[in-house]
Amino acid sequence: MNENPEVTTPKLLGERGAESPIGQAENGSGLVAYGLFAIFARLLRPALTAAMTLPILWGLALAHWHGADMNGWSIALLLIANSAFCVGLTLAGQYVDFRRAIKNDRSALSSEQFVGAEGQILPLQDVFQLLHSQRVRPGAVRSLIFLCLWIAMLSYIWLSELVGWPLLFFGVLSVLLAAVSLLSLVRYSRWQWLFGDAAILIAVGLLPGLSAYYAHREVIDRWVLLASVAPAVLAWLAFMAYNLLSWRRDWRLRRGTAITVFGPDLALDGAAVMGVAAFTSVLLLMAMDALPLSSLFVLGSLPIFLRAFTHINQKPLTHADAVYVIDRSTQAAILAGLLWMLALWNG
Repeated sequence: MNENPEVTTPKLLGERGAESPIGQAENGSGLVAYGLFAIFARLLRPALTAAMTLPILWGLALAHWHGADMNGWSIALLLIANSAFCVGLTLAGQYVDFRRAIKNDRSALSSEQFVGAEGQILPLQDVFQLLHSQRVRPGAVRSLIFLCLWIAMLSYIWLSELVGWPLLFFGVLSVLLAAVSLLSLVRYSRWQWLFGDAAILIAVGLLPGLSAYYAHREVIDRWVLLASVAPAVLAWLAFMAYNLLSWRRDWRLRRGTAITVFGPDLALDGAAVMGVAAFTSVLLLMAMDALPLSSLFVLGSLPIFLRAFTHINQKPLTHADAVYVIDRSTQAAILAGLLWMLALWNG
């Protein structure tokens, strides 16, 4: 017999027909213009990277107010190291989620996650979806993660040569804390994810500010440590706000986040309370003469920040709502850094 039995092969991960929501999204006019630059922008998240400079600006301004002379090389290396670290941490988190989805929970890769609560097809918005749609290869993302790690560590090594070994210690500690937040035991647990979030708070918020201050003053006291808490919290909230884009996928992956455990309403309320507490700490430090009166300028970013986390009144949380929160929180973080520089540069 010459009959050849029909052989069916399973579709590759990420392969879709035009009839699926993802296929419709990628063939739609909204994504035709997606080119290399648009994909690159989603990989790097420039708005978030800019917002993450808040602790650096805070530390630089505080050091200048205490009489330190600014060093251009130190400032450039601090900004390069911080930007590379934040980009690498973002890419690593989504890459780890993608690998987990492939190995343990393929339901997280279903097309349902690309449809928002309002029934509209969501645009490509993060590295996970870029990997899923095969627009970016996993090996390329891995290489970019290691490149960011090397850039950050080389910058801290150079800083240690310019200033001293504590700068290298801060850099290594940041990397170790980031690695803790990516461990499956921590990232996908019921409650231990809190330790991962705390590790990120220290890595992207507290340590960069202390590094910027120490690089120009070579000393850290308790008042500097207390003053670094406010920018650390604001930067951390801007960083964590991006979980709003993927919380349905996080729920499928059983990843522990505030929004998957407590729900969108409580998570946003908690973020608003933490933000108000951060701004209040600035006032308390002013009352104790640890900060100058000009620090009141920083409160100019408070309305934008509160608007970010308190305007949501729709249930369920829509994609447009998530984008609004992210945009406003990053704008508030950037504005807080600029106002802090203005407050202390000539204070």
